[in-house]
Amino acid sequence: MKAEAQFKYGYKGGQTDFGTASKDIGATDTSTQTTTVTYSDEAIAELIFMIEEEKLAGDVYEAFYDMYGLPIFDNIAQSEDRHFDALIQQAENLGIDTDVFVFEEAGTFENEELQELYDTLIEMGSESLTAALEVGVIIEEKDMVDIAAAIEDVEGTVLAGVYENLLTGSSYHLDAFEALLG
Repeated sequence: MKAEAQFKYGYKGGQTDFGTASKDIGATDTSTQTTTVTYSDEAIAELIFMIEEEKLAGDVYEAFYDMYGLPIFDNIAQSEDRHFDALIQQAENLGIDTDVFVFEEAGTFENEELQELYDTLIEMGSESLTAALEVGVIIEEKDMVDIAAAIEDVEGTVLAGVYENLLTGSSYHLDAFEALLG
């Protein structure tokens, strides 16, 4: 069985045609069935945003681990790295060049909104350990809202399944931060 995704994504004002991505997902007999999934420009833009949002979470938590040495920040930063990697894999499966995200310096973002958010969150969390834990709550609550919205746009696809896993992980992260603030 083959799954195909066809899409175009406009990046920085220009239209880039990434064509059709195809990946063999196994066949049970000699005939081949093809399922075509077409992601909208909005769904692709959301995926790219989600990649950077996961990067933001990991970068913030790594910065707070460096500041405070509290293991929760290191543990959740590692989890955010796995979330980031899962989304990068989805983007690569669709033919999206992800080098701009993979090789970007910690704390640096293409999306200006996320850059401003990162800077604000680091400033807030630098005030105290409690403030840093509260930033963790803010990040995870925002992630959960954004992930839920992204799922609606791609229901019934492999990407929706990846988002569901991220949503579950974010709920665990939120619970962990809230327990320490308890």
